[in-house]
Amino acid sequence: EHGAYSEEAVFQHFGDAVATLPCQSFEDLFAAVESGEAAYGMLPMENSQAGSINKAYDLLMDFDLRVHGETILRVQHALMALPREDGEANPLKVRSHPQALAQCENFLKSNGLAAQAGADTAGSAKEIADGNLRDVAAICSRLAATRYGLKILQLGIEDNKFNFTRFWVLAKGDAATPTTPKTSVVFAVSDKPGSLVAALEEFGRRNVNLVKLESRPRRRTAMPGFNYIFYLDFLGHHADDACRDALLGLLSSCAFVKLLGSYDAAPPLAEQLADESEG
Repeated sequence: EHGAYSEEAVFQHFGDAVATLPCQSFEDLFAAVESGEAAYGMLPMENSQAGSINKAYDLLMDFDLRVHGETILRVQHALMALPREDGEANPLKVRSHPQALAQCENFLKSNGLAAQAGADTAGSAKEIADGNLRDVAAICSRLAATRYGLKILQLGIEDNKFNFTRFWVLAKGDAATPTTPKTSVVFAVSDKPGSLVAALEEFGRRNVNLVKLESRPRRRTAMPGFNYIFYLDFLGHHADDACRDALLGLLSSCAFVKLLGSYDAAPPLAEQLADESEG
């Protein structure tokens, strides 16, 4: 829906003038970019409180899209409702996505508010506005309040203020040459002792800095039982000498390797927080 945190991330990355296309599912997002209906897709990959979004990682194996950028959004949950009439009490019921409700659990309990699970954050705001539901509030973004004409009752109600979501910007083809390059790949190693260590040593020997390693079950395999693929992020461009040689070493020892893209890394969180405080 319009007003979702993903849309907020779009505006943060591309600016407010960009046109957005809400998607009901991650599959719809991938399909929209692949078909050309959308030039880019803003895909949430992980949240600093809830961890990685497994569905997002799995779909990267099903579609041939590349990572063109990265943005990290500070998630500030807002409590909002329809504008109150004179003397009208604030709602005691609050609707939102279960994850947003969980991230505001202490606030809800301390204020005696009853949680209602909704399909998503922005969708809850839309339901309240469309249905003129005066007895229900929503937890979502400030953008949703503006979009649906709701009044923010309180901003920043999340229990942990250091709440961030990392997004990848997806598109077809390779990204333009980045200025602060970061590269993401996915690979699988053979089932023998030391195979993963050997793969990672291809980067260590060349002084390439690894910044994230994530494993997921390999869904499409003829082998019975649990087999895993690994998603790896490292600093540098895949065409840089050290990175290129590390990837060639990886290709020679792994069952498969897929390059997800080289792109501009998001600014460090310390810089983002400093910019917010100055603003």
